[in-house]
Amino acid sequence: MAAGSDLLVAGVDVGSTLTKVVVHNGDFLASVTDRTEVDYVGAAARLLGLALDRAGLTPGDLACVVATGYGRRRIPFASREITEITCHARGVRELFPEARTVIDVGGQDAKGMKLAPTGKVVDFVMNDKCAAGTGRFLEVMAASLGLGVDELGARGIGSATPAPVSSVCTVFAEQEVAQHLASDVPVEDVLAGLHAALASRIVVMVRRLGIERQVILTGGCARNPALVRALEERLRTPILTPLDPLLTGALGAALLGREALLRGELPAAPPRLDAGAPAAVRAPGAHVARLAEARAEAFSIRARARPRGFEAEFPLPAGERLLIDPVAGVDVGALFTKAVVVAEGCVHVAVLPSDGKYGVVAERALAGALGRAGLGREALAGVVATGLGASHVSHARPHSEISCLARGIGRLFPDARQVIDIGAHGTRVIRLTGPGVVGDFSVSGQCAAGSARILEVVAHLLGVEIGELGGLSLRSRAPADYSAGCAVFAETEAISLLTRGVSREDLLAGLHRSLAEKIGAMVRGRGATGLAAVAGGGAKDVGLRAWLEASLGRLLVPPEPMAVAALGGALLAADAEP
Repeated sequence: MAAGSDLLVAGVDVGSTLTKVVVHNGDFLASVTDRTEVDYVGAAARLLGLALDRAGLTPGDLACVVATGYGRRRIPFASREITEITCHARGVRELFPEARTVIDVGGQDAKGMKLAPTGKVVDFVMNDKCAAGTGRFLEVMAASLGLGVDELGARGIGSATPAPVSSVCTVFAEQEVAQHLASDVPVEDVLAGLHAALASRIVVMVRRLGIERQVILTGGCARNPALVRALEERLRTPILTPLDPLLTGALGAALLGREALLRGELPAAPPRLDAGAPAAVRAPGAHVARLAEARAEAFSIRARARPRGFEAEFPLPAGERLLIDPVAGVDVGALFTKAVVVAEGCVHVAVLPSDGKYGVVAERALAGALGRAGLGREALAGVVATGLGASHVSHARPHSEISCLARGIGRLFPDARQVIDIGAHGTRVIRLTGPGVVGDFSVSGQCAAGSARILEVVAHLLGVEIGELGGLSLRSRAPADYSAGCAVFAETEAISLLTRGVSREDLLAGLHRSLAEKIGAMVRGRGATGLAAVAGGGAKDVGLRAWLEASLGRLLVPPEPMAVAALGGALLAADAEP
């Protein structure tokens, strides 16, 4: 083992997306960066071994290993663990002695640090539990656009007219991006808007520190020229970036370990890289193995798998006679477009993914529903459109989603006094004063954590169809404590639970319970009483419905929950005088 000024140390930064390793002996010797895996311990040991190989060294040459980052507490061969804030500050100080403000934007979080002239951290801030201010925001957008993450900055920096995009929620920003593209906004302008949104959220956070030069940007996002420019414009100061901005935390960890050795605070001892891996990690089950594969897929350079469309039909319940017939309703949503044709007492349904231009998809969905009814477009006596893309549906009268949902449920369930619509981008609770008559309503806030999107994220991670989640959840014997506060970060929490040996069934039951609690709080906040009907894609999940019924009582379930607003639109079209 080396001694004195030649002490060999390693810093291991286990992030939510990437694991970084730096080997140092007073000079920078080697580094390795790779994806963070489900097996945190095995991945960290493998990468440390690879870095040592590159430096022509062995584990026996090491005096200590310092771990930092999201997974630092899970590295049993580390001599010490140190917080990310302290390690990033030390790494930046080594590279930029005049640094006063550090902004680190990683996949899981964003941090701001204020340094004293000595390099000591005097204050810091971190983003809340939301992906909108992190690198994950750009990763999700890249997947949504079918682009590589590295393409975003190069293409986004070429725009002089950024499109407005929300910085509040990653899921809602996806919806805005789809709207811009459907309106023929150039991709470059959309990308510029995405970077502006991310920069604005970061700046709001770091301004609480008071910005002082030099300002240093680290983390994977420091490689993105469009984000660097957007931050410089908002902070009105130049921003410096390290040659490899991913390594500052691992570098700082190595330096702090070396300094602790020299002060005699740590005994010099080579690590055992095969120590401490829990049984669940050493011999993962099939679901954990699939988890590793799904995680790799989630961060690969590819578009998200397209959702599937379907068709259905069911009889219209007996009730008031339609004034005109046949009629249609089209609900153009963020993920799906639903078309309903009501003809001769039957409801014909066609559902398609909302890919491309809303008007084109709406016509295709309507053609599908008409085909099931054996009718042509010219046969329709009236059409009502609703949803975010309603204005794109030609020859249709627009109507609000709230009115359409209420009208659809009012016809299906005249005794219902509440509507709980659990959609991909939010949940709505409508209080009814009579069949189809809206008393008041509320919508989930500026976050998708209370929406069905969180179910989609976890289904993709587990490699199962979203329709399978409920059945798995109902088999749980010990629901996990799952409190994901962000639909995007639900993936990270699921990984953490599964690597601790939690079963898929218990994880999903915990997820359903958490989501049901959020929705139940919304319902109780309205002060409504009486029977509740559910709608939207989330209403098709039997596991979620079970937890909701445990909290709220019996729920009324439509024959096709996703088509309720479109059905309501058709009925509103029929209400019009011929």
